[in-house]
Amino acid sequence: MTDDDRRLMMEIKAQAKIAYQSRPKVTNATKLAAALHRDFPHRTVEEIQQKIESVWRVRGMLVSVSKVSEVSTAS
Repeated sequence: MTDDDRRLMMEIKAQAKIAYQSRPKVTNATKLAAALHRDFPHRTVEEIQQKIESVWRVRGMLVSVSKVSEVSTAS
């Protein structure tokens, strides 16, 4: 695991903690992945989304997904 990957996972876990504390019904993993990709371009949006889904699942939280093209045009 590279230093960038460690920083990415720290950020994903921090975002999960914030989401858990505010207890949203559902977090859009695709939109969050696209936002994180701007700071962590060494991973694709899809790779980041998979990591988000994994962390959220472990914490018992729900995620939704949308097409990456929908996120790109909505931003």
